[in-house]
Amino acid sequence: MALTLNQKVVVWTSGQVGKSIGAGECWDLADRALKQAGAGSSADFGPTGDDADYVWGTEVPDLKDAQPGDILQYRDYLMTTKTTIEVTFEDDYGYESWSEATDGRPHHTAIVATTPGNGALTVLEQNHRGNHENVRSTALRFTDAPAKVTRARQLTKRKDNGKMQMATAITTVEVSVSGTLKAYRPTTN
Repeated sequence: MALTLNQKVVVWTSGQVGKSIGAGECWDLADRALKQAGAGSSADFGPTGDDADYVWGTEVPDLKDAQPGDILQYRDYLMTTKTTIEVTFEDDYGYESWSEATDGRPHHTAIVATTPGNGALTVLEQNHRGNHENVRSTALRFTDAPAKVTRARQLTKRKDNGKMQMATAITTVEVSVSGTLKAYRPTTN
């Protein structure tokens, strides 16, 4: 059975993990993957240029319908993960701490590797931070995630007296996404 264009894109790109393709730009990886699959590239569909929002084939109207091998075009994408930990000891003493991590792609191109569902994607990309990073696999979201709450009893150091005691820790992880992310289905030009 012959492989589809999308399958050819994924198979070839998966074999490039850890390598630098072309000049090391994100565009180079998608361009080369599509060409080796026999599909058109952004240069065939326009617009082009350093800051263009490239078109890579037929636009997929809803990201939930993206498939492995589709090409993603990002604009001002930012995924923010906020983690809050609420610690409470048996005497009701407690504290809360939080941290926030961001993962952004102001202008970027990547290839869908897997679609696990619920607003998540795994992508194959290079130059994700603008320093000509090699091809790698990255888990990202295209929609906000429902808050995930976990509860655990654990030995914890108190902040008021420094003693180790049992406490309940409630950890809440919230993920939000902003910016624009479009998916394109490879096609012949």
